[in-house]
Amino acid sequence: MIEPQLNGENNSPEMQKDSKEIEYQKQAGDNDYKNSIPIKGVNRGHLFPCSHAHDLDTQKSTFTLTNIVPQVVSFNNGRWKKMECKVQTTLKLNCKDANDQIKAYVVTGAVPSNNNTLKNRVNIPDLMWTAYCCYNNNLKQWVAQAHWGENQKEDNKTLPSNTLAELYDMLDRHYGGGGDVQVFPDQCPKGDILRELLLKDGDVHDHSVYYNDCVYSSVGVKGYYLPVVLVSVLVMMM
Repeated sequence: MIEPQLNGENNSPEMQKDSKEIEYQKQAGDNDYKNSIPIKGVNRGHLFPCSHAHDLDTQKSTFTLTNIVPQVVSFNNGRWKKMECKVQTTLKLNCKDANDQIKAYVVTGAVPSNNNTLKNRVNIPDLMWTAYCCYNNNLKQWVAQAHWGENQKEDNKTLPSNTLAELYDMLDRHYGGGGDVQVFPDQCPKGDILRELLLKDGDVHDHSVYYNDCVYSSVGVKGYYLPVVLVSVLVMMM
């Protein structure tokens, strides 16, 4: 789907089907992704994943080309997919408010490459990252974590968990921001609060039980749960 308002066609918030052949000036189109796998080894990678949507309308809204970046197939179907599955479970366990409702703030980004593109138009990012911040009602404090990985062919590994401080340092190196990168407000901790608590108890193992490619369940660790990460929206075009 495309966003017609980006092309100045109308002001409707409703997505529209891509015409398949038009080259849109301000967004990617289906034609940009034609033969992307045999030519570049990439497919359409969701930023905000359909599986994280809370209702049908939100699910439908994820299928727009403004929510897509070209991802290397093995990365998209491998480590990134596993991370999304783990995050989904983590939010259900760690990010509920006093009313037992999931409430989390999530940002996902793509670090663009210098000159790697689809049809000289759509940037194929070098790296993808995602971070979440939420209030943990059991701990009575905010918790946050991040993941990132290089958008390249890979074996069947998992993405490690990182702190916001580590994410900011990584993004600063890529963007040369001089320490200016900040994804969340100050109340979101830059350190790993849950890991610090587990270190005090002498137990820092991941107690998640895996089933196929997703986290099937997570076992409590002395009243706490180990976190992972989450997602939102950013798209890169030349």
